[in-house]
Amino acid sequence: MNPAISGLSSPAARFASKGSAPMPLRFGADMTLSGHAVVDRLSRALPALAADLLEIAASVHAIDRLVPRPTERQRPPGTMWARSLWANIPVREPDRWRQQIPRLSRLLHWLTDDDWALEFSQLQPGAGALDTPQQFLFDTVPAGAVPVLFSGGLDSAAGLAMELLHSDAVGISVHTNGWMWRVQRRVVGALNEASHHRCMPLRYRISVRNSTESSQRSRGLLFLAAGVATAWAVHQDHLRVFENGIGAVNLPYLRSQQGAEASKAVHPLTLRMVEDLARAVSGGTFVVDTPAMALTKAELLRRVPSTARKALGLTVSCDVGFAARVPKHRACGACTSCLLRLQSLTAAGLTGLVPMDIHERRGHDRDFNINAMIWQVTRLRACLDDPEPWRRMVSEFPELTSVTDLTQQEVVRLYRAYVEEWGSNEDAVRLYARRESRTVALCLMTSKTPSDNPRR
Repeated sequence: MNPAISGLSSPAARFASKGSAPMPLRFGADMTLSGHAVVDRLSRALPALAADLLEIAASVHAIDRLVPRPTERQRPPGTMWARSLWANIPVREPDRWRQQIPRLSRLLHWLTDDDWALEFSQLQPGAGALDTPQQFLFDTVPAGAVPVLFSGGLDSAAGLAMELLHSDAVGISVHTNGWMWRVQRRVVGALNEASHHRCMPLRYRISVRNSTESSQRSRGLLFLAAGVATAWAVHQDHLRVFENGIGAVNLPYLRSQQGAEASKAVHPLTLRMVEDLARAVSGGTFVVDTPAMALTKAELLRRVPSTARKALGLTVSCDVGFAARVPKHRACGACTSCLLRLQSLTAAGLTGLVPMDIHERRGHDRDFNINAMIWQVTRLRACLDDPEPWRRMVSEFPELTSVTDLTQQEVVRLYRAYVEEWGSNEDAVRLYARRESRTVALCLMTSKTPSDNPRR
């Protein structure tokens, strides 16, 4: 039986941070990774390489959650929040993964800002969290179904709705609590009702016990690893990721935000690095396809068929909505994800999908975030008004040099559209930020980091 299902501990990985003794990390004890829902629906076990990739990503995610970042007082002068981490992870094919340590370490440093020293040891046959002795006799995956990463958020639902216009899909999800899975299930159900084609939902469950670090900058690798691993399991060499370009690039709102303080979970460079890792470790081809990378969130929403609007209304784009393990937990209305969702729905003419029952707590956060977002738009507008907008944009936002998926002209067009959307909808978004706080204005002038810096 799968150890993650039975509750038995699998052979432990080990990890340590600088200056600390190695500690065990046990699937089924310190963390749970369950893929039985995927295995059961696929009627096949995950290939060894796919199981390795997902267990590596889950182990990294757990270590990321278990090792707290240094506080501002603990950091040496001139340093950031980075950690030095070591991990030894048991895998089925250690020699193959040892060859990819440089690639994987670079990817993790890019995502988390941390220095990762990785080692791989031999996992005993059948001892992995995703191993199963069950033998299957048939295959239930629709022929030609497209693997699509599905989070339950607005972008992934919009993309899946467009995919279902012309093909079947496999919707790949990772969830950390039952509420998150119920939202994902309802959205997929509504999309299936509205389409002639079908989406088969495949889900993984993961949880980390006694975690202390909330930044979770390795989550992007966990979700993408689930997508790549499942694509391999259904004999596909591509994965579709629907994320709008503004959210994917995720430019910092304030100059004080550096490195991975602005999350890079689905950044174009992240996707290319994961694509490169998948090709290198498998020895075959693999493509991470991003059909919405050149679009704003509102532009993506305008392309969704009207029959899918019910499903869009069921999505959750809040950074705390999924974290709360309570059914019908309302969106906070304060985080940048809630505010970007509101701005995008308004710009797309879909105000009927805007939630009106947001939480009224965290008023300062709401005010801070809306002002930080508008300050970023103001800086972008000044760049776009320059005779040489690309040169000015790169000077103001050096992070744009890593956006290799789009041409300079496409980047300029993308942000011009985004700025114009804000220009016509700023007042509507500000309705959710009722107080114009002088404290917020002072914080922006001194470039202090906002309290919420989530992945959008």
